[in-house]
Amino acid sequence: MEIKESTYKDVHALEVNTGVLTGLFLPKFGAKLASLKDNKTGRELLAQAPGKNYKKLEYAGNYVAAECSAFDDMFPTCDKYYSGRFPWQGTELPDHGEVCGLEWKYENGGGDIHMTVYSPRFGYRLDKCIASKDGNLVIDYKAVNNTAFEFDFLYGAHCMIAAEEGAVIETEFPAGSPATLMFDESGKRGKYCDPFVWKEDSGLTPGNNDKSNYKIFFNKPAEKGWCTYTYKDGSRLRFCYSPDKLPYLGIWFNWGNLNSLYNFAFEPCSGSHDRPDLARIHNRYSVLEPYGSYEWTLSFAMER
Repeated sequence: MEIKESTYKDVHALEVNTGVLTGLFLPKFGAKLASLKDNKTGRELLAQAPGKNYKKLEYAGNYVAAECSAFDDMFPTCDKYYSGRFPWQGTELPDHGEVCGLEWKYENGGGDIHMTVYSPRFGYRLDKCIASKDGNLVIDYKAVNNTAFEFDFLYGAHCMIAAEEGAVIETEFPAGSPATLMFDESGKRGKYCDPFVWKEDSGLTPGNNDKSNYKIFFNKPAEKGWCTYTYKDGSRLRFCYSPDKLPYLGIWFNWGNLNSLYNFAFEPCSGSHDRPDLARIHNRYSVLEPYGSYEWTLSFAMER
């Protein structure tokens, strides 16, 4: 994998080129994958916020008002809440988690990049190693608990894919699979925790001006760990994840509602319902054991 210093808009970036895909990571800004392009076509695969200047996200800041785009890691929660577990009772876990609002340290290993961030509140460390395998972009993660206390957490991949006319979303869950609605700002599909039936592409494309903004979780845990987006030219973006460690697949749809973007987000998660406390209530939660660790992998591939 070729690695070099670069820029994204007006901020420092690390450019990685697998021969098939080119990505831009922002170590100072949550180690965000700000851009991912198909080398053959030049297509930008991730949703891009408008403007020439990068909108910096401060720690525990307003995620939507910042550079709400592309791919951020949500850890140790997706939605804001206050811990109820000892010894962190009453401590805030920020919206979209801590790590997307922190600077990560990094080392260029020659053929890969190692990134690390430490929690300012909860005593964990999160590492990720970015590498290439057969032209695919592969990201290996490891969360480490540096305390003597059990820590409930939730990791979610906030992978915003740029929607295109005529393209189709597919997952391992066939049409008709049961899911649960997390929210729908229009109210047309129901309310929190209402049942939802998956329709694969959901019948929505950028051309219909639906103005929807909603999210679902599939009811059944993932077994294979893949999602695809197939474009009109037949090329396919394949996004894979560790189903044993990220078994709860969510998908967020934003059809022109938020920031006038047309995107969806593949969100494989270690727990459901976007918060560790709610995930525990639904018995779909993840825990960092005292001095323990938790590891998973994500990858991007282009297929033709």
